[in-house]
Amino acid sequence: MRDDTWTLRWVAEQVRARLGELVADAETAARIDKLLAEALARPPGPLADLAIARALRGDPALERWAMETVRAAESRPRAEPGSAPPVRYLTTSLPRQARPGTRFPLHVTISRDGGPGSVPTRPFPVPERGVDVLVTVASPTLSIESDAVHVVRVHPGDDPDGVVFVLGAAEEGRHEVTVRAFVDGGGSQIAAIVRTVLVTDSASYAPPHRLTARVEHLTPRPGEVALQVDRHRDGYAFRLVGRDGPTATAGSVPRGLLADLLRTVNAAARGTGGQPAAVRGELAGYGTLLWRALPPEIGREVEARLATATGLTICSDVSELPWELLLPPTWDEFPAERLAVMRQTGGHSPARSLALSDAVFVHGRNPPTGAVAEIRQVNAGLDVPGALVTSAQELLRRIERGDFGLLHLACHQDQPGADSDGGVAMDDGRFRPVALARAAARGSLRARCPLVFFNACRSVDGGSYDTLMGGWANEFVRAGAGAFVGSTWAVRTESAHRYADRFYAELRGGAPLAAASFAARRELLADPGDPTGLAYAVYGDPQATILTGATA
Repeated sequence: MRDDTWTLRWVAEQVRARLGELVADAETAARIDKLLAEALARPPGPLADLAIARALRGDPALERWAMETVRAAESRPRAEPGSAPPVRYLTTSLPRQARPGTRFPLHVTISRDGGPGSVPTRPFPVPERGVDVLVTVASPTLSIESDAVHVVRVHPGDDPDGVVFVLGAAEEGRHEVTVRAFVDGGGSQIAAIVRTVLVTDSASYAPPHRLTARVEHLTPRPGEVALQVDRHRDGYAFRLVGRDGPTATAGSVPRGLLADLLRTVNAAARGTGGQPAAVRGELAGYGTLLWRALPPEIGREVEARLATATGLTICSDVSELPWELLLPPTWDEFPAERLAVMRQTGGHSPARSLALSDAVFVHGRNPPTGAVAEIRQVNAGLDVPGALVTSAQELLRRIERGDFGLLHLACHQDQPGADSDGGVAMDDGRFRPVALARAAARGSLRARCPLVFFNACRSVDGGSYDTLMGGWANEFVRAGAGAFVGSTWAVRTESAHRYADRFYAELRGGAPLAAASFAARRELLADPGDPTGLAYAVYGDPQATILTGATA
């Protein structure tokens, strides 16, 4: 089957699965559904393609959505015709409901069938000998009554046997469990998905619900250290990823410590934090306190591995902690200054390829000094200029359509408090993390997996420690962002512009995401009194690159 035929048929299947939300008129939706069913029943080929295209033209909004989705799918590179291996998906099956006090299974495998709603990925080869994939599960409220790590052996010609995790819940309510996959041998997560189960006394039997997440590579990266951190009933659960990696729990980091840290770095960013050497000393002190919050066995092993590592990835939805500031007591420089430190969440698989196309820019009402110039400079590096969005409603419409490859925000981000509702002030109101809830629930950005660069103070967590909503990073990634760049605390305006300039220059030059962010961070290390370089947090696949020719 030709690639364009395969893509068109995939889009037709997506339309049938989502007609209720894509076409408002029920009669029109029913007619289009009938035409698509007839077209998909034809043998693949030009006549079937023509029938699908005619059906999609039955509604103007649907036709626009289909064209954008086809374009997004075809922007991902593929192998030569006739040689493309099958794509792979992290496939999970879990009951929708369970009764309190019962045990229930979570089935997981790596399959070639993504099922309805799955997004096509770049095909990749699997060695003849196969590849071992480590699958982990974690939940803040469910008990894991089996091993929390299983190994799935993936072979090139068939789907492997699945593994089963046994879960239990003592209390009623809606519970989440995060499933992550890693290649045995090193590297960050290759896929992740969050599953939800409702625990209630009135639970009735229903077939398990199947959900998938794309897998974009199965290549081990021995030099990359991955540390998994999940919320636990009384704090955090740590796992150093690997077949024999240690696991341990620790209490939460006191909010008072985080508040003191933020006061210190925010004062330094404003230039009122004292002499540079004193600022550097205080940052080192806070970094050491954060390191001491790690369980001792975890800290010792991470420090030993970092001595020869090329990168560190924190796999966690705990966005409010400044992981980039971690500092082993025996080190004189922060690990983030020596190697690339990345983050990944459990809400969405990271994208292997990014495209700086159909860019959207935001500077908000009363933009900070230099924001317009920053946007102009980023825009100048694109083949086709992007669009400036000034209203929160229009920005949300663009996000829910998911019709861009780059979203760059250079703006003020107010912190919620007595004198502010927080968020970004736009012409028609405020843009806050809660506004992304629908896009996150629907996965609105997953077709194109855009890069989101939020160049504003505390753009990672939105200035809130609310563990339910998380913040900008978690919500954008859950919505389907392929990568996210933001800051954990206040940043100096000039330094923020320099970071952005170097970051985009490195990406356009072919550097992977981790290398581009590391080079941008190193750009700001000359002034020990400026904490901006350590403020940036980058979410995504460390080896993700910009598609050649995809800056239009």
